[in-house]
Amino acid sequence: MDEQELQQNGGEQVVDTPTTTMAEGDAATQDQQPKEKLYSKAEVQDLMKRRVERSHNAFFKRYGVENLNGLDELMSKSRTFGDDYLSMKELNNNLTRENAFLRNNINPDKYDDIIAYFKGNNIEFAEEQLIEALKTHPEWLKQTTTIQTMGREFQAQDLPSDRDRASKILGVKLWQEKNYYNYYKNVV
Repeated sequence: MDEQELQQNGGEQVVDTPTTTMAEGDAATQDQQPKEKLYSKAEVQDLMKRRVERSHNAFFKRYGVENLNGLDELMSKSRTFGDDYLSMKELNNNLTRENAFLRNNINPDKYDDIIAYFKGNNIEFAEEQLIEALKTHPEWLKQTTTIQTMGREFQAQDLPSDRDRASKILGVKLWQEKNYYNYYKNVV
């Protein structure tokens, strides 16, 4: 019996003596042998009940709950978490795949074909795998068109100032500010 059980029994050890009769010679050997500790049925049940209760409390404490109902609640939360995790993982995979398509200039009409290609060949989708597959499947890429201009190419030219346009329209040469200043300075 351990110390905790002794304290719960009030510090007393219960000892039952055997009820069998012994011969006088056996009595001397009995004093030399340690006596066996015997418990009543009620005491054994009480000890077992306390041990089971301690193990249950340790189990519940380990998972942060107080009783079986708390454990059931924890299990139901873990199931919903598992479902949420799987749906988030699927969403993440889809977004990663779509980003890879956009970065590699894939035709949106070919998305389903590419997904089927990877599933059919038992290849897990990865952007590196997509780049390798594009070498043999250029039809997945968007078709780029170039615009060709016809006629004279536009060349950037310096546009005339408002003063130059006005002088051209009026047919008169307008004074430049610095010329006007010099003229006025000489006159005065």
